[in-house]
Order: sequence, then structure tokens, then C-alpha cells
Amino acid sequence: MIVDYIKFKNLSFTPENRLFMIHGNPRNLSNELEHDITSFYRKLDYNHTSYVIDDDTQTSLIENIFYEQSLFDEKKIITLNIVSNSIPKNLKNFLESVNNKPTDNKIIIKIDRQTSSFKNTKLYKLLSTNDCVIELYELKGKVLEKWVINKCKINKVAYDEDVINDLIKSNFNNSLAISQVIYQRSLLDKNFAAKNINQSKYTEYDLVDMLHKHDSVGFLKVSKYLEDINTPLSYMIYLMNSELEKIYSVKQSVNNKPYIPQFLHSKYNSTCLNYEVNTLLQGLKSISGLDLNSKYNAINSSPWVSFNDLFLNIINNNRI
Repeated sequence: MIVDYIKFKNLSFTPENRLFMIHGNPRNLSNELEHDITSFYRKLDYNHTSYVIDDDTQTSLIENIFYEQSLFDEKKIITLNIVSNSIPKNLKNFLESVNNKPTDNKIIIKIDRQTSSFKNTKLYKLLSTNDCVIELYELKGKVLEKWVINKCKINKVAYDEDVINDLIKSNFNNSLAISQVIYQRSLLDKNFAAKNINQSKYTEYDLVDMLHKHDSVGFLKVSKYLEDINTPLSYMIYLMNSELEKIYSVKQSVNNKPYIPQFLHSKYNSTCLNYEVNTLLQGLKSISGLDLNSKYNAINSSPWVSFNDLFLNIINNNRI
């Protein structure tokens, strides 16, 4: 069978379901569906293992583990995270043969969106006929709204209709970005988001936008407002430090780059043109000291003033 995200959520698993292929993006939703499957089978005493696949190096091992008989009749569910451009040849042959041998074990295949010809392959046809293929795309409309509400509930973040709409709009309907924002807000006072967004003239993401726009006057105006409504400075430092790291990683080649969604690449490429490498690097070095002062020395310092001074110097490319 072939199902989408909504149909899968209403799907009742059966013992006959042996192979699950999650085909598409985004990866955060792919991880969510994998969790749904493994949670169900763990309740039936299945043990879960996961492999990252970029070639056929592990195929023989995976096949042996899948078919080996345990003394304790152990049942297994194996996740194959395909990171290569396509499924390696030997692994594909193994997957095509799984239904020909009796076993209670299960396999989850996670693979990014393939070309249209992938649906004409033998493996895809076998899985769609005998097993379960989940065609995954970014969520939209009411489905996305319901998903955001559920994420807020899970993370215990207070919300109302305006909060949900703001989350979706400000993150361009991108579920991964929305999920990250909800998690960040869960680190705050749980009532902060709902209490302030509905009555706010500005939000923390307006401050981020001022950094991207290279607008020192706008930055100061938004920062003052956020201070007046008692936005936690530690959260603002965390958020702005994350932005500095992203801009610096685009400006200067670094290892372990922070994740930037594909749809925001052009925005960061444009932003980094306004900043000098040394200014960004000095800003990153200075912000750690600012964070310590704001948490442990606030009585003897003016952390919001220092915060504003630091970022105004960065925006103006002044020596820090």
C-alpha cells in the first residue's frame, strides 16, 4: 500500500507489515514516523537497531542479523537510514527478497525524495504492493496547524490561535524550523509565549531580522521593547549566538556547520555579504562572556546595555 502522512497516522499496523519505506522529506517528519512505528513494535517486545547506509559495506551484516535465530526468539525491527543518493545494489537485492523468507522481523527504510523513475523500480513496486510505502512531503494548511498545536502540547508551550499562526507564518510553513522554535520556547517560562505574542509589538524573531537586515536603529528599537516586556536575556543571547554561528559558517568555511534549512540559504548568503569575518568571530568570542555576566553578575553590570552595544558594533562592523 501507499499512504501519505495523514493516512499513515490513522493506519492500524498488522503482523503482515514487514517492510516500511518512508520516502521523502523533511527528515524531522521522517523521524517522527519512524518513532511511531518503532514505538508500536517495542510494545510487542521488538528490539530496535539503526544503521546509516551510504554503500554496501554493512549489507551482509544487516542480512545476517535480520535472519539469525536467537536462543530467546528475539524479534527485531531495523531502521536503514539511506544517506547515499540511491539504495546500494546489494542492499536493494536483499530488500527485494525479504518477503520470500518466513520471519517476524521488520525493516524501516528511510530515504530522501528520489526521481520519478524510482516509482517504476522493482523494489518500489514490491513494497507498494506487499508492504507499506509512506510518501512524505512538507505539511500544509490545517494538517500543519494541527501538527504545530500537537508540538506545543508535547513541549508544554502555551499557545492560542495567534501563536500558531505566527509560528507558521514566521517560519515559512517549514515544520523543522517550527519545531526548533517551539523547543526553544519550551526552555522559557511556559506562559511567556502566549502571554506576550498576542500583545507584542515585536517578537524575538524581529530582532533576528534586524541582524539580517543590517539595521542598527531597528535592532535597538526591538531590543528595547523586548527588554521592557521582560523577555529573558539569556534566551535572547542563545538565539542571537545561534544566528551569529550560522552567518559565520556561511561567511567562512568551518567544520561542523550549524544546520540551515535549504529554503533559507539565499537569505544567509545575502546576510553574510554585510559582515566582516573578524567582526563575526570577535562577536562569537564576546557573547560567551556576556552570557556569563547576564546570569551571574547582573547586579553589578547592565547586561541589556552590553548586549545592545555588542550587536550594534557587530552590525556596524566596528572593532569589538
